[in-house]
Amino acid sequence: MLAYSRIISLPLLPKYFAKLFMPASRPIDFSAVVTALKDMVPSLTAVYAFGSQVSGDAGPESDLDVALMADETLGAEVLWDLASRLAGIVGCPVDLLNLRSASTVMQYRIVTTGQRLWARDEQAALYEAFILSQKTALDEARAGLLQDIQRTGTVYG
Repeated sequence: MLAYSRIISLPLLPKYFAKLFMPASRPIDFSAVVTALKDMVPSLTAVYAFGSQVSGDAGPESDLDVALMADETLGAEVLWDLASRLAGIVGCPVDLLNLRSASTVMQYRIVTTGQRLWARDEQAALYEAFILSQKTALDEARAGLLQDIQRTGTVYG
């Protein structure tokens, strides 16, 4: 019994080592994603992929993370329907979000770690610059608060 509990308490294998023993995920046809979204959302202005499928950390159970921008506001039901249809095309679950509705931190993560797959025009690049400036302003605004938390060791003063 003691030996068993010691085995359980061992740290997990490093990520790069564990990947050697995991089957690779199926490659995603990003052009099919863009084509489908352009057909399904006439007001589409940009498409981004992010997460494990872009970073190279995807496993067989990984989903595809996609952000889109459109001229019209797309509700949750519409996004869910689009994600379901995309899942049928790419063969894995799809997590689809409206980039404009995401938090500043999430937008920043998508723009800096993701990949723009398609843009209708230069407006996507302008919006990306806006996101970067918004994140910089957010970091500056909360810098003092974070220093106070670090200094006092508490969030609630």
